[in-house]
Amino acid sequence: MRRRGAFTLIELLAVVALFALIAGLVAPLLHFGTSRAARREADDLASAVEFARQRAVMTGHVHRLVVDLDRGRHWIEWVPPRPPDTEAAAAAAETGGRRAHKIAMTPPDTGADHFEPVPGAFGRDHELDAATRILQVRLPGDVIERGVVVLALTPDGAADPALIRVGGADGEILYDVRVEPLADAAEVSDAR
Repeated sequence: MRRRGAFTLIELLAVVALFALIAGLVAPLLHFGTSRAARREADDLASAVEFARQRAVMTGHVHRLVVDLDRGRHWIEWVPPRPPDTEAAAAAAETGGRRAHKIAMTPPDTGADHFEPVPGAFGRDHELDAATRILQVRLPGDVIERGVVVLALTPDGAADPALIRVGGADGEILYDVRVEPLADAAEVSDAR
């Protein structure tokens, strides 16, 4: 008996399964790569906010998330503890603990906070993936799309409320990072 030039059902199913496997591997790289990268960046921002809030509570010092919209970067800064007044300690040691009647020749501390990056990975500039951007930061009564935005996190666990919008390089908003004033965590949601 001669076989005709037709395909069997099993051969057709094998070809369809092979195409489905190839499409499943290639499709995320073509279309969903920007969305996946934007989600990763939104998660990184939420983690940075949570880290800064927890560290502010644990150390008792103000922390802040700095977002540079123009350069596509963010990092965490804090006000480190001030070193003890070594000059006053040295004077007390010289006089045997009695108060010395010296006039201070340094200007008084104005109480202005000096912020510096926190030690470790969160204190270094986190540069966004080339396919993603932080498109805007919404504060109560203001929408900021350019420049540097600073969100403060205080030792009592409070934060400046904000909505950070992350998207693709094309300007499409894909994910929102919501920072609530008294929530334990920043929330990431799909903006589409």
